Amino acid sequence: MQQVRAATAVLALVSCSSSQTDTIVAALEDESTSVHVYPTLERLLHSLWDVMPDVVVMNDSVDSDASLQVRLLRRRQPSVYVAFIGVSDEARSIALLQWGADDAITSNSPTLIARLQAAARRARTVNAGSRIAVGDIVFDREARRVWCAGREVALTPHEYNVVDCMFWHAPKPVGVDTLADFVWGDQESTNRRTLVQVYMSYVRKKLAKSVSVAIRFSRGSGYAFSPRIEKEPLELAKREG
Repeated sequence: MQQVRAATAVLALVSCSSSQTDTIVAALEDESTSVHVYPTLERLLHSLWDVMPDVVVMNDSVDSDASLQVRLLRRRQPSVYVAFIGVSDEARSIALLQWGADDAITSNSPTLIARLQAAARRARTVNAGSRIAVGDIVFDREARRVWCAGREVALTPHEYNVVDCMFWHAPKPVGVDTLADFVWGDQESTNRRTLVQVYMSYVRKKLAKSVSVAIRFSRGSGYAFSPRIEKEPLELAKREG
């Protein structure tokens, strides 16, 4: 399967009403933009190990410390785009921008969706410069991040290096010896082939939710990304490699 530049973006909605959420999800979520919903900022902050959004959209409340909210987000993710919606008036918008928000959109503003679409578009443009994809598996070598079917996947260092090696060689298959050298270098092991098989099984499980890509093994060639026709049985993965 061929690699392509991945123009994708992840949005997080925080403390938004059900009507706000429905409107934004319907307008923005598609194959290149995923939207995740959180009831509170605390829930989002606790989830940043699993999902690192490019854009955070928060419903404004005059009772909350918006300045602190922006600082908490930026401490965890300095480049995140922060937008407040449901802002009471222009004076409050100015204050939010002065506290570090990237946008502050007043209630019932007709520009709400257009401005959020613009933020997502900018994020996709920036990400396209550093992310590549095979099907719905997206890889960011610079940030050491991997997504599968729109969700970020947590990988151990060795698992990440297995995926890194696969992307270096895609669409060509990667031999077992090449994978072992890439991941473990000159490190001695009694059975490097077994190591590759074990870690490849871990990677396959973590990427199993892909709807378009499977990792398949061909004797004499090695491992390669292949189009997924149907869910690959676990028994098949165990027999391969």
